[in-house]
Amino acid sequence: MRQLVPIGFTLVVLLSACGADDSTIQAPQESEQGGHEMDMGDEGFAFGEPGNQSELDLMVDISALDSLEFDPETLEVQSGETITFVVTNDGKNVHEFVVGGESYQQEHATEMSGGEQMRAGANQIEIKPGATKSLTWTFTQPGEVLYGCHEPGHYEGGMVGTIEVSS
Repeated sequence: MRQLVPIGFTLVVLLSACGADDSTIQAPQESEQGGHEMDMGDEGFAFGEPGNQSELDLMVDISALDSLEFDPETLEVQSGETITFVVTNDGKNVHEFVVGGESYQQEHATEMSGGEQMRAGANQIEIKPGATKSLTWTFTQPGEVLYGCHEPGHYEGGMVGTIEVSS
């Protein structure tokens, strides 16, 4: 009779036998950003961090509209909460959902205005027309955080929302 062993256990045993320590073992992560690994690189976020779906406190539905707005335009959350934003593109144009402070939004806008493609990031998703994607975030600091779309002319046209994070 064969004994079934979970694949993760087998992988850990094999890596341990090869001398790998826990700090070098990283399982690939499937994100809502089209299957790319979430890579923050050396970039940290003062207002929070990618959230764990198993620690979810709240799901928020957001519509990205071709009228260059998000519905809703404002949200209130508590510091320490893990939120999943379920963003539906109800328009015919591609939209983004980028979470970050004013300086981050400006930096991203500059990148996008220079013709760069949106880079994969833990705090941003691109949503094609008619599609729905989600982003899970844990807010760790009180203050104001923005969400915006930086497709050409969208952010400048007012496609930005506000998240008030209270302590």
